[in-house]
Amino acid sequence: MKKMSNIYESAANTLGIFNSPCLTKVELRVACKGISDRDALSKPDPCVILKMQSHGQWFEVDRTEVIRTCINPVYSKLFTVDFYFEEVQRLRFEVHDISSNHNGLKEADFLGGMECTLGQVDRRCLLSPPLQAFLPSSDPCSLFL
Repeated sequence: MKKMSNIYESAANTLGIFNSPCLTKVELRVACKGISDRDALSKPDPCVILKMQSHGQWFEVDRTEVIRTCINPVYSKLFTVDFYFEEVQRLRFEVHDISSNHNGLKEADFLGGMECTLGQVDRRCLLSPPLQAFLPSSDPCSLFL
């Protein structure tokens, strides 16, 4: 089974999504702070899904591991993304509460997320300027890169 990022790269090359050659690979590590505890009986089992936009549609590139019962997860998974010079690469990070019985998204609760461009992530792995997460409620939550 191919990794999702390899499938994305293959599709991107085949469809000619990017016009310029890949200059470098960028590694992104994510963490969340203050995820809303919506279930009264347990803490969330969060997973972050990285999506990239192409021709107006979002495609899943990869996802982190699920960290059980945690509102402040720090993920060990590294997202590796190709950087294309002078191409706007839109990223979307979605946080989902994955049911302990399933690892699929069908029964997962969407907890929130954020969008940015790869160009907004600087070399120190901080977002510049800080971006607000889009959340289904007004609960404060932070997603760190």
